[in-house]
Amino acid sequence: MGRFEPLSTDPYQSPPGQSRHFGAICAACREDTRLGTRFCTSCQALREDAERGHSPRYAASRTARFMGALADGLLVMAIGLIVDLANLEGILSLELWLGSAIWLIWFAAIAKRGQTPGKQMLSTQVIRTDGSAASRTLMWAREVGYRIVINVPVILLSILYPESVAANLVLAVIGIVVIADGIAIFMNPDRQTLHDRVFKTLVISVRPVRQTSAELRAL
Repeated sequence: MGRFEPLSTDPYQSPPGQSRHFGAICAACREDTRLGTRFCTSCQALREDAERGHSPRYAASRTARFMGALADGLLVMAIGLIVDLANLEGILSLELWLGSAIWLIWFAAIAKRGQTPGKQMLSTQVIRTDGSAASRTLMWAREVGYRIVINVPVILLSILYPESVAANLVLAVIGIVVIADGIAIFMNPDRQTLHDRVFKTLVISVRPVRQTSAELRAL
């Protein structure tokens, strides 16, 4: 993560026989932080920014990440229910097709900002792990490509093999992967999902952050 100031002591003591994790001084908050993380584990500033003397950006909260993902999913259903075109008749209903189309149009308009409709509502943004902006191509692969990979097998298996034990097994595995993908943000200090790691992305907050005097001295 660039230059750092090693601490004189190890703040992350490990039990005997286990590897030790040495800390460093964060250039933004001047507190100790875990080596190898992209966000400071003390103040959540993007260390790449602070170490280069830029105004630091901060990790999106886990709550904001969860609510943003939930908003993206619920938005598709909510749009169809609001217009009330017909009774909800399953995953291929007209409401969900309309909701998906509107979500895609909305997403296409803001993808260049590293956002989905849900992320825009929760004031979060996707960036690359090196701190650079996420390209439109990366956003389409990360958001739409990921959803296609997950949802298309679910739809096809539900239609073609509704009673198959093997199909239900595959659906269960897909469900476990989706759940594990979300749980990963609570296990990773950089709050990355599994697909964040695949696409090498981070999610930051775009809400204004009041800088402390320590942060200002670091810039």
